[in-house]
Amino acid sequence: MKRFFAVVFCLLLVGGFFAANLGAQEKTLTVWDIYPEGAPFRKVLDGAIERFKAANPGYTVKVVSYGDMSNYKTKFGTMLAAGAKDVDVFQTWGGGQLATYARRGQVLDLTPAMKKDNWQARFSDASLNFVSADDKIWGVPVELANVLVYYNKPMFDKYGLKVPATFEELLAVCQVLKGKGIIPMALALNKAEWVGDLYYQYLVTRVGGLDPFRKAIAREAGGSFKDPTFVEAGKLLQTMVDSGCFQEGFMGAEYGSMRQLLAQEKAAMLLMGSWLPGQLATEAPAFLPKMDYFRFPAVKDGKGKITEVVGGTNAAFAVTKACKYPEAALALVKEFSSEKTAADVLGIAKRLPAIKYNFPATVDALTVRVAGELNNSTGIQLYYDQSSTPSLAQIHLSDLISLFAKKTTPEKMAADWEAAAVTELQ
Repeated sequence: MKRFFAVVFCLLLVGGFFAANLGAQEKTLTVWDIYPEGAPFRKVLDGAIERFKAANPGYTVKVVSYGDMSNYKTKFGTMLAAGAKDVDVFQTWGGGQLATYARRGQVLDLTPAMKKDNWQARFSDASLNFVSADDKIWGVPVELANVLVYYNKPMFDKYGLKVPATFEELLAVCQVLKGKGIIPMALALNKAEWVGDLYYQYLVTRVGGLDPFRKAIAREAGGSFKDPTFVEAGKLLQTMVDSGCFQEGFMGAEYGSMRQLLAQEKAAMLLMGSWLPGQLATEAPAFLPKMDYFRFPAVKDGKGKITEVVGGTNAAFAVTKACKYPEAALALVKEFSSEKTAADVLGIAKRLPAIKYNFPATVDALTVRVAGELNNSTGIQLYYDQSSTPSLAQIHLSDLISLFAKKTTPEKMAADWEAAAVTELQ
């Protein structure tokens, strides 16, 4: 009988051991992002996740990744509305969308954690501004980005083209390239409306500076999306379409095709964020040495400065309020902002870290110059779709596609945008 109880006791111990370990295995953090296998930034994040797991035994990390931003936002919005039971940490671009989730009580306030161990001091002020609202910090920026016009320098040299400093010069360069059978500027709007919005945002910023959008989105006195600045920018955008600045069929083209057209030297220019060199370093390394950039040109009589840039954080992460293991989630996003992760952001993904970081001497000159454009900018216009609430952003992007397709006028687009803002932001 004693042997029997001893055996039972041992079995209970063994069962308890396995139960405890099973419980440990069940401590899983689920992360949502847009980086599929093979993407350079996937490797950056995976490295940070492995370091987190090594420092936090008993936790595993499940990654749910979507390849395109539009699909991600749709899926994430649906999941969040259902209670966020299947996500703990999620990718965000900050701005109005993150603020909306925060005000609904769906996001964890990171302000207290940021004040511990000098964590907040790691970041530049600009990067934290993108993920802050109501005097609180809601996200952890991992990288910063600015949007520039990248171009094929040998091609410009071949045809005796100078980098355009004005909008009129840009149109003239496009005409020369088109006459040579070359696509002047590669563009793709199929499920990537935000790419077209980069043009519109720059035109607004060059025509009127940063104030018109800031006042309109904040509903300040005198601020309105019917401001002549937005109408004039729409007219200039349609002028680009009418002048043949973009390839035929750009409305139905897929996002990745733009890089292919540039790398295959079928297109001469591409307006894109500072993540482009990292993408081409993987997809078309032979083309990378041919690539250079210039600032989006000035507009005649415009109030905007050439040193004002469109940009933001494309890889920031927040924690849901419903997160099962908030302390572990904080440790994970803290690793996303570590020195090692910053080194990988720069070295692997060829992107600009969001934390204060000294570039090593081995960094290529193009990356250093691109970073300098951001650091020396006199103002940053956060992407419109991220500055807005989710609903207002979708209305704007839908109208923008109609503007590109010449199915609406700049005046009507501006009026519709203002009407939606009055309803959405009252």
